[in-house]
Order: sequence, then C-alpha cells, then structure tokens
Amino acid sequence: MSALEDSGALDHIARWLVGRAPEAKQLPVVVFVGFGIASAFLVNDALVVIGVPVLLAVSRRLSIAARPLLLTLAFSVTVGSVLTPFGNPQNLLVALDSGLTAPVTVFLRYLLVPTAANLAIGALYLRWRFAPELRPAAGASPAPEARLALLPEGGWPERLARHPVLVIFPGTLTVLLTLDITATATGGPQVPIWATAAAGACLLLLVTPNRGPVVRKVNWEILLLFAGLFVVVGAAVHGGLIGAGERLVRLPGPHTSLAGIGVIAATSVVGCQLVSNVPWVAVEIPVLAAAGYGASTPIAWVALAGASTLSGNVTLLGAASNLIVVDLADKAGVRIDLRTFVRDGLPIAAASLLVLVACLLLGL
Repeated sequence: MSALEDSGALDHIARWLVGRAPEAKQLPVVVFVGFGIASAFLVNDALVVIGVPVLLAVSRRLSIAARPLLLTLAFSVTVGSVLTPFGNPQNLLVALDSGLTAPVTVFLRYLLVPTAANLAIGALYLRWRFAPELRPAAGASPAPEARLALLPEGGWPERLARHPVLVIFPGTLTVLLTLDITATATGGPQVPIWATAAAGACLLLLVTPNRGPVVRKVNWEILLLFAGLFVVVGAAVHGGLIGAGERLVRLPGPHTSLAGIGVIAATSVVGCQLVSNVPWVAVEIPVLAAAGYGASTPIAWVALAGASTLSGNVTLLGAASNLIVVDLADKAGVRIDLRTFVRDGLPIAAASLLVLVACLLLGL
C-alpha cells in the first residue's frame, strides 16, 4: 500500500471517484460506493490515509462541510472491506487461521450479495442523511471537482519504470484470485494467501527504484496500535476475562452452524467495541476451533469475519480505520466525536448486520 501511495495511484483513483459526482449532494453516494468497492481490494486502513486528505481538499474546493464526507469514508471502508480476505486485517486472520480452503472463493460466495446490498442501502441512507449538510456556504462560488480520466494518457513506459507497483499490485491480485479459484474448481493444492502476497512484496522491493521512501511510508503507528491491543487482549485471555464471557454466552456446536450465526454476530458486536475488531477475531478464532468449527463449516467463519468488520461502524473503537480517520481529521481541524459517530454509524451498522445474518441464514 505504501508503494501505491508513493506512486500517486491511490490519490488519483480517489480524485477520479469524487469527480463522478455531478453535484455535492451526490458525494455521499459516490464516496460510499466508490471507496467501499476499493476497500475490498486495498486494505481499508491504508485507504483512509489517502482518502482523508483528498476529501478535505474536495470540501475546501466545493465550500462544503468536511465532516459528512469523512464519516462517509469511515463507514464505507468498513462495509466494503467485508468482501475479501485481504480487505482488512481481521478477514486475513480468518483466512489464514481458520483452516478454510480457497478462502477468496469462500468469501466471495457468501459475502458478495450482502456486501452489494449493504453498499446500496448505506449509500441511500447517507445521501438522505448528509445531503442537507453538503450545501455550499452562503455566498460561495465553488469550483466543480475536475473529472479525471481513470487511466492518464501517455508516459506509461516512464511511469511504470519509476513505479513498478502499478503492474506488480494488479498482477499479484490476479495471481492470487486465479490460484484460489483454480484450486477450488480442480480440487488441487491451495497456495496460501500470505505466500502470494509475500512474493509480490519481495518482487516489488527488488525492482522498485525508490524502495527507501516506500518502506518509510509504512504506517508503523497503526502496527504499534494493533500490537498494543493484542497485548491487552492476551492479558484478558490469560486473566480469564474472555473465558468468563464465553461461558455466559455458549456457542452452539458445528452441527448447528446456522444457529451459531446469530451468536457469533451478537458477541462480535459487543466484543469489537471493547477491544476493536482485529484483536476480537484473534481471540475468537481459537474459541471457534475449540468448539469444533473448521474447514467444513465456512459459514461460521465468514459470519465471524463479516460481523466483526461491520461492527466497526457502531463506535470509534470498533475499527482501527475509524481511529485513523478521526486522528487525521483532528489534525486538519475537523472534530469527529463519539456521539456524532454513533448517531450516524449505528443505523448503518444495524442494517448491514441484519442483511449479513439474513443472507447467511438463507444461503444467499
């Protein structure tokens, strides 16, 4: 992600997306759907680092409030990143540690329909909710956002030579998807997601001419945040706090995996607000495994991944991407408090979780 940021590709894509809105009141729809889809393929925590300054610039250019756009960004990357194992860290944990075979195919099979529905529902809700707040200030003459071409014309040989990530990243995604789908179709050996991603990263570091800036742009602060959360969760596990909670809410066995969907979703909503979604999933994976869930019960694992991710829209602590948005916004003078986030995010979280559970129970 840091290489894509360094190349300017993420900034260009973000500006291309917001340029699709014919008027300011349509921005919540464009931002929610556009960034939501992008977050399924670009880790959501990295995407918001680019999205916040872009949307701040859009708000200044159009003389509109920045807070609704930044909230839309936070909500969108949570909803959209549900779709794939590489959309967010907690999905990747499930894909790597659950024993699922062909996790990309499994995620797409169970989460494509609810994610598409949730993007549509969320976009309509936020357009209704934020359109009145996106009117230009009185007396302002806002300049429309430029409609950029998705693929710039000319200069591609030089551009690719300076930023080989523009080829390596889509190539790595293509290989990953192809290997996963092929293994599912043929029953052949499964190549782990981490192996394909690591190969792409190593190739990038070997051939990129500006590897130093790429490494320096890695968001080490958020990695330290996750490390700290894991330490806290580990202490809670060893102290018996998590175990006591699990005994209060007993998880049905794998022979009743459909009955377990509701329990997994409900406990995820609560747990993610206490420790954030990534540490919560790290705790729940061994709990599900100990209860007998494995590769033969994929619906339980996608329920854990989906519910823990969507729970990020309940409160600020629910997802690390929320904290990144709030921190970057605060540095720009835009304050997003807990009350505001819950007021606008809770309806999206409730609706999206209901859609997810309903789709999983119906087998859609």
